[in-house]
Amino acid sequence: MTHPLITFLKTPMAAPETSRLRHMRRWWMGLCWGLALAVLLLPLSKALVGKWGALPALLLVLAVPVHGLIYFRSKSLADEACRGENPS
Repeated sequence: MTHPLITFLKTPMAAPETSRLRHMRRWWMGLCWGLALAVLLLPLSKALVGKWGALPALLLVLAVPVHGLIYFRSKSLADEACRGENPS
């Protein structure tokens, strides 16, 4: 019989990252960077285009949480599946 702490330390904390999850993570990070850039350039884009200059930031404000929700749900399911394969 092993101590529960030893068993916990031997258990992987996260599933190995598949190519699909890596792709989703990179897209999510890219969307976050794009949102930061769109917010920083918002005064310039509004000066150039008018009220429609805020549209890229608005679209990214909607896309980041939607894609993040999908990515983190997929990551959580992969982690759960990985933990299920390694019995304690």
